[in-house]
Amino acid sequence: MAAATTNPRRWMSASLRMLWRTRDELSHTQIRLSHVPFFLPLTIILILLDQRNTYFSPGVSFLGADASLVAYAAYVIATLTVLLFFLKRPPIMRTLTMVAIFGFLAWVALPAGDIRTTAMLVFQFAIGGCAAYATYVHVFVLNNAERLLSIFLVTANYGTFIFLQQTGVSNVFLTTIVPGILILALTFCVFTLKPEIYPDTSAKASVTPPKGVYLSLLCPFAFFTINVFGEELIKHVQTGSSAMRGVGAVVAVFLAIVVQFVLRRSVWYMLNLFLLFTLIGVALLALPLQADFHTLGKFLFGIGDGFGYIMTFYIIGIIKKYRNDRFFKTITVATMGELLFATVLTTLINALWPGALPTVTVVFAFAFLFSFTMLSPVFQRHIFDSDWIGDFNKPDMAYEGDRSAPVPEDDLPGLSPREKEVLAYLLRGLTVRQIAGRLGVAESTAKGYCKTLYPKLGVHSRVELFARFGATKA
Repeated sequence: MAAATTNPRRWMSASLRMLWRTRDELSHTQIRLSHVPFFLPLTIILILLDQRNTYFSPGVSFLGADASLVAYAAYVIATLTVLLFFLKRPPIMRTLTMVAIFGFLAWVALPAGDIRTTAMLVFQFAIGGCAAYATYVHVFVLNNAERLLSIFLVTANYGTFIFLQQTGVSNVFLTTIVPGILILALTFCVFTLKPEIYPDTSAKASVTPPKGVYLSLLCPFAFFTINVFGEELIKHVQTGSSAMRGVGAVVAVFLAIVVQFVLRRSVWYMLNLFLLFTLIGVALLALPLQADFHTLGKFLFGIGDGFGYIMTFYIIGIIKKYRNDRFFKTITVATMGELLFATVLTTLINALWPGALPTVTVVFAFAFLFSFTMLSPVFQRHIFDSDWIGDFNKPDMAYEGDRSAPVPEDDLPGLSPREKEVLAYLLRGLTVRQIAGRLGVAESTAKGYCKTLYPKLGVHSRVELFARFGATKA
């Protein structure tokens, strides 16, 4: 093992072998019909968000800015406001839903102009506020299969609407009737939700997550960056069929179903597929090739984009394991911040160096693929060797608080707080490598804590440790 720690190739090989050996326990039979009102709201809200470009004719502005961009800003502001100040007040979601209905009906009834655009902004603001509650439910109430199904539906719709928009299909049915049906379904779900089913996420019940979990934020950062830059690149490449990007996203859903439910592999396969497909796709788009190659590039980018969408919104389910409100808010704000960063950076490049966009997009895609490869030892230590990674392959996330081993404080006066933390992990049955991942330290450091623990406790092995505290291995 010492040699592996100094050899990146062996680290990467070990990661790939571990990835290949994973087996999912997910099944469609785990999807509970009684929980449809819990997983549909976020699905509907993300679909309505993805459709925002269909609500405005090309070139429509509001106060001098692109109306679609302003609508997205209203959505984000409402999400952050509810997230930071009103998350513990679920009845507000019902009020926001009624505001959304009012805004949408006003938009349908009013003639074109700033007042009609304002009505749409009110609608976007309202569903943005609902998104914070819907995400909370999506994370803390659903099991893994339900969460995955929800994102499959969103991604399939995402690809379908891209295809329809790019083929010129934008009529009353798509812009009015479909959203109207979705809003009615959202209203039904919101007024059906029963807050008593929410788990306890108070400070008393919550568990502090290991620092290594935050490494997973690199995944949405890679997705949002490549997604935003890729979208801009596709707008700049006039040759080839842009509709094929939508086809690619739908294909990604079917491939993801095969990966998860047929081959029964880990969700982390989708990270690799996302990086590979998007890199090849943007590389083809950036080169001065014939239209057929650009069509292929848009199709491959669409597949990668679909995988990234599914992966990003599925892995946030790890939050459920710790039932920690602060962790939930941190991950959500960080994810939205990553999207905002990518959007602002793209806008700046378009304004200052518009000709550099293709090159920058390819560089970003390659840099992420290269970085994730070079970070293989870090991922191995903090993710693939951690005890929480296996929860993605199980029917649901195991609440960490249910496995806590009581440590008698009075009997351990000579231990430091960190040593007591290590002891608790040892009594839960975690390996030294897993403990290192939990603490965010090197494996050698975790071994050092164990070496100091045993003499202080008067034991010489894990068996004696369990006997000392009357514990059994979890």
